[in-house]
Amino acid sequence: MMGSVGGAISRPSKPLKFLEDMTYEEVTKELKFSSGLVNLGNTCYMSSTIQCLYSIKELMNSLNENQIDSNNSIDSKLTSSLRDLFNILNKKSGSVTPTAFLKNLRLSNSMYNEIDRESGVHKQQDAEECWNDILSFINKGLKDPKLPKNFVDSYLEGEFITTYQCDENPEEPPTHVVEKFRKLDCRIDKSVNYLQQGLTLSLVQKINKNSPSLNREAVYTATSRLTRLPKYLTINFLRFFWKAKENIDAKIVKKVKFPFELDVTEFTSPELASKLKPARDYLNKRKDFLESNNKRLKMAKIAENDAMAGAATKPKPSEEASSSGSNSKMAVDPPVSNSSSNIFNRVPIIEKPVLDSSLTADIGCNPSGVYDLIAVLTHTGRNSSSGHYIAWVKKESEESFESFETLEGGISSSFNLKNINDDTKLWYKFDDDKVSIVDESEIVKLEGGGDWHTAYITLYRAKNFD
Repeated sequence: MMGSVGGAISRPSKPLKFLEDMTYEEVTKELKFSSGLVNLGNTCYMSSTIQCLYSIKELMNSLNENQIDSNNSIDSKLTSSLRDLFNILNKKSGSVTPTAFLKNLRLSNSMYNEIDRESGVHKQQDAEECWNDILSFINKGLKDPKLPKNFVDSYLEGEFITTYQCDENPEEPPTHVVEKFRKLDCRIDKSVNYLQQGLTLSLVQKINKNSPSLNREAVYTATSRLTRLPKYLTINFLRFFWKAKENIDAKIVKKVKFPFELDVTEFTSPELASKLKPARDYLNKRKDFLESNNKRLKMAKIAENDAMAGAATKPKPSEEASSSGSNSKMAVDPPVSNSSSNIFNRVPIIEKPVLDSSLTADIGCNPSGVYDLIAVLTHTGRNSSSGHYIAWVKKESEESFESFETLEGGISSSFNLKNINDDTKLWYKFDDDKVSIVDESEIVKLEGGGDWHTAYITLYRAKNFD
């Protein structure tokens, strides 16, 4: 109470600490940012790949819970060093130097050990090739007895069936080939403005091959349909093409929009689409409810604020009594019927779907066909063997930063975490060892169209039912 006697104001136990007076390392440690990886000489292709793969929590769990082959092969060495690197990153104790992992990566393939003659340092490499190599080594080096297949095969590998129909002889019976994939390609030409269009170009193509009915080479339509969806779906934007005259791969910088939520049901076989329908319908119903409920909450909050503002402008009871007589009764505000505190009385019951038995038995699959974007690997520059790679990884909703109150001086007005709220979707930007926080609007800018960071690989995770 104002004017009452209180205790003496004590001196802070430690000096006041302002963010603007702290070094980068001090800020990241105080706020418990995820750790960056030190660039050891054109190793951004590797660092960005690792940061994206680190977002696959099941991978880290499997690395720690299962025995890695101790046969001294390069597969087991690289897998062990990845496990150790993930565990160091998990401590969130500042920048990490990935010396051991880089050593094993260079031993695994001489390509990563190439030296540029002019600069005398290791050459920049293609992040997509590094991504593929790391997954291949993990798949050989990591054995999980709980899985009927290896980890990568279970969680990151899908399957599609391709039908080949001869355009020049419709009477020729079509042929079917079943293939596995660890990434889908987004082809880019003048007609492609959206990721889904690029996927369609990749899954439906015209090819030339020998026709047994015509006894010559003929044009075929190759149509691929997905028959198994992995929990983690990797998409590679085919932005690089080979220029023979310059003897270099050039880059397509065209803008291609990619969604934060991706539904790939249109690319699946009819049989799989039917199995995915219950889970997909459930997610759509839940999404519609949450969107409408958020609107009701906002409207209720506005009405509640308006009612409080109206009550504040009403004359006080004593003023009403003096103006209307001593026997006048005090007015009472009616309750606000649409208050946000009552809004959840109208929550419907949405029953969780009954999944097809083949999907429940398939560990590591996506039973709905709907994905959330969780990581983007970008490139700046004009070809894959130069420029710079960066990883952008979505911050998990349950992941919280160290309490801002520990920074006794408060938050600098220029610091971008100051104005975050419950609706803000945050992402980590991993620029080698420099880690920063951005909101979702920065991810939209990665669509391409110029010399800014451009999406090269996107990683999607099956949408959660909870």
